[in-house]
Amino acid sequence: MNWSKAKTILIIAFIITDIFLIIVYFKPAIESETFNDNEALAKFLAQKNIYVDADRLPKARGDVPVLFVHNENADCEEMKSLLKEQRWRADGNEDEDYKKAAGAFIKETGLRYNTASFSGIDRTGEYVRAAYKNVVNNLKVEKSYVTCIFKDSVLIEVDCDWLKVIRIHDKPQKTISAAQALLLFMAQNIDSGSIYIDDIEMVYWLDESVQIDVPVSEDTAFPVWKITYNGGDFNYIDAFEHN
Repeated sequence: MNWSKAKTILIIAFIITDIFLIIVYFKPAIESETFNDNEALAKFLAQKNIYVDADRLPKARGDVPVLFVHNENADCEEMKSLLKEQRWRADGNEDEDYKKAAGAFIKETGLRYNTASFSGIDRTGEYVRAAYKNVVNNLKVEKSYVTCIFKDSVLIEVDCDWLKVIRIHDKPQKTISAAQALLLFMAQNIDSGSIYIDDIEMVYWLDESVQIDVPVSEDTAFPVWKITYNGGDFNYIDAFEHN
């Protein structure tokens, strides 16, 4: 039995059921003009104690494929082994020096990390962290990253959790807008008090809540709208359009 496909079917069934129940009760709002006009949408949501900056709503993405991925923690261990074998250092103390050194180190690990995209430098005390995120189809893959940690210009540690993209589905599907996602989010949080939206972005997300006791060669990462609110809480809304 193909457990990967079985898990994917189970996840899709749960998602479709949730979306159906929400749309049945909130179809009038979702079909209204409020999600064609961001200002009107913001006013509508404010009436439900959900506050969002209309100017920060991203545009719809159109058709997006799912990803078939595999957790590469074993390769993360290989990366750490490579760190022990060689001494990697930044040539200077500028951000660009650390970015260059971290990039060279990641490149040395092989093509399995060729979707690593530089995301920034963080300096905390005597440590400098060069962070890379996993980006596919211009979408970030959630919980998939490599962070190179330097001290005195020397690379001393690697924090790594990586989802290797095995293949991309050849049939992209339509996705809903950020406005529609917020309306669905509203439907799930009607009695939750005041909610302040900090950010909303479309990302790839691997749902790890459904556990299967047998190893699988690949898993499925779906496009979702990640809604961050109230200073760090977040929720994922399925981004696929279900008719």
